[in-house]
Amino acid sequence: MAINLTFSCCEASEATSFLVRRYLFLDSDGKNETYCDKHIPEGSSTLIFNFKGEVDMSIGHDSSKKLPPYFLTLPYLGPVNIKVTLPCDTFGVACKTSVFSAFFNISLNKAPTPSFRTINDVIPLELYYELKKSNEQQTRIQIFENFINKIGKGKEYKPDSVDIAYDHIFASNGLVQINDLITDLDMNSRTFRRNFQRRVGISAKSLCRIVRAAQIINALKGSNTIDFQNIVYSGKYFDQPHFVNDFRKFIGESPGTFFHRDLRLVKLFSGI
Repeated sequence: MAINLTFSCCEASEATSFLVRRYLFLDSDGKNETYCDKHIPEGSSTLIFNFKGEVDMSIGHDSSKKLPPYFLTLPYLGPVNIKVTLPCDTFGVACKTSVFSAFFNISLNKAPTPSFRTINDVIPLELYYELKKSNEQQTRIQIFENFINKIGKGKEYKPDSVDIAYDHIFASNGLVQINDLITDLDMNSRTFRRNFQRRVGISAKSLCRIVRAAQIINALKGSNTIDFQNIVYSGKYFDQPHFVNDFRKFIGESPGTFFHRDLRLVKLFSGI
């Protein structure tokens, strides 16, 4: 099946790398075509600006919801069903979740929908329209970075204990023990868990599961075979059924089914 969608990405500048992981671009001039598959969360929160077409989402068997022109994706322990109706012109800004919530002084643990949050309370509509005026990737990046620099007022962002924990979970591929992490940070356990939930929207343990599964997907995405014993060992699962059950809960499919089907749309929707 031909897929009439183009994906590209680029890294953030040094000035905004404290917040931004990378910039994503998804576009198509097609008309009245619809593509459906899954978005696989990987622990970041991505600002999505959709300038053309429509994007709908659903979780599990819930009814589909039309997403607003711009919103923030959230770390979520499970697959999110996505439907894109062409034409498409989407600009994404993948951010460090803990930094985003601190930088914009918002809480992420009370989103009405667990996989995304409306963001018009901190991202002005004027920015959306300014970005929409240009279809040049570098121009859009510069507009967004000017916006971030204006808010930051030239002050250096100083990571706190939640940011350090968030980064360490990614650096360890989700394999760190949370109790050990809390001890290393010399924090009260209850305070850490409450602050992490507020800043990231999920628990540190759930983020570990997301990051661990995302790393497995990235490692196996180009492989024709699945070495379950190696996955169980490298991912520190108790046994193969533990891995399969965890994967099925996170992805919504067994690993055998997932890795042997057409994953092109999953990769496009997930920014892989």
